Amino acid sequence: MTSIYSLNIVVSVLFLFWPLWFARTQLRLPWINPFSIVLMVAAPVELMRLFIGPLFLIEGGLFDSGYQYALLMANLLALSQATGALFFFRFSGSIGAHRYLPFQQVSLGRRDTLRGARFFLLVFCLALFALANAEYGVVNWFLNPRMGYQYYRTGQGHWYALATSALSVSFVLAFMARPTAGFLLLNLILYLGLGYLLGSKAVLLSIFAAALVFLWFLRWRHLGKLMLLGAPLLFGLLVINLYLALGDGFQLGNIIGYFDYFKNAADYYRGYLNNEVELFHGEVILSSLWTYVPRVLWPDKPTVYGILHINEIFYPGLAGMTYTPAFGGAVEQHADFGPLGVVVLGFFSPLAILTGLLSYLIFKRPGLRFDRISLATVLLVLVQYAPSFGSFLPGGLYLLLLLGVLAILRMLRRSPRRIARSRRSFMQDGGQVPSETTQS
Repeated sequence: MTSIYSLNIVVSVLFLFWPLWFARTQLRLPWINPFSIVLMVAAPVELMRLFIGPLFLIEGGLFDSGYQYALLMANLLALSQATGALFFFRFSGSIGAHRYLPFQQVSLGRRDTLRGARFFLLVFCLALFALANAEYGVVNWFLNPRMGYQYYRTGQGHWYALATSALSVSFVLAFMARPTAGFLLLNLILYLGLGYLLGSKAVLLSIFAAALVFLWFLRWRHLGKLMLLGAPLLFGLLVINLYLALGDGFQLGNIIGYFDYFKNAADYYRGYLNNEVELFHGEVILSSLWTYVPRVLWPDKPTVYGILHINEIFYPGLAGMTYTPAFGGAVEQHADFGPLGVVVLGFFSPLAILTGLLSYLIFKRPGLRFDRISLATVLLVLVQYAPSFGSFLPGGLYLLLLLGVLAILRMLRRSPRRIARSRRSFMQDGGQVPSETTQS
């Protein structure tokens, strides 16, 4: 069994890099590309979740049966997602999906995008103020954003979601207003500082990753150096964020305990294999529809729905107190129908569908270019690269948010004639942006 378990671990590492395989074999991109950049930023955290946490938190370590089953399900999910991404990529090419991309003829000028960046930055400030002032207090939130994020979002999640998405849109539009490396790096410092106020490590990582991706599209020659120098600085921000969360418990054991995703998954699968935990036969999927209902509109919204049914088994009563430890190992996909659910939900997952479709639209046709900005450009970037955009909203609300952003930008848009003059002025000032999205 040791050899089988070891093989399972090796395969799980390889499956972490399936997006890089997709980029190299299907899109013919160089080794440094948007897929590898995102992997570089996310890999340390993922490896901590996948191996370091279980190694210290599970009694049987990496050879515990529950952990190994969690790895197996995670591998099955990754394989299904990779297969789905490949299918939807080729399907997009076969139907000519670029012909159905909306808003390609709705041009935006540089001043339009700058106006949009300022507007959504204002929305971010107002939403963050409303969130902080609701319970924790503005001063307290600024002094300890992590504490506010962890304990003072109950009933105010709509403000947090709005603040996160508004900051993301503002960052994207600020880049499009002046797509040069210098301005992007200045904005990166500003938006990392603002993102820190949200108290979430994921926001900081996604802003940094998005900046690296934008620099790749600009073909910036110092991208590799920034990746090496910027990562430690970002890690420092994450350590500060974690210190605020742990306080006096800022010790190695507590830090490792933060990466308990697969430890929780191992507990679930151990119970499942021992017939102590039954499948939910669709209840997890159906009850997750409660995610679409803001608690501010429906105060009697249940506290246990979706994946929280699993939390209630292992942490009874704590979901109502906003304590909801995460489960890795494809537990959410497995909870209703077992391995079959993992395969089906992985193949038709948003990750698989969007990776396939958007890879075709961004790297094939019509291609992503920043010398001529249209609403279609904004649409593609928001969905694929905007940092944490809509990350706290389920599918339907995500689409409404996306359409709302595009509608606001269209209202802020000037006449096409003035946009043309703005573009000529930008080029006369020395603005240079590549018109192709691939590199040699």
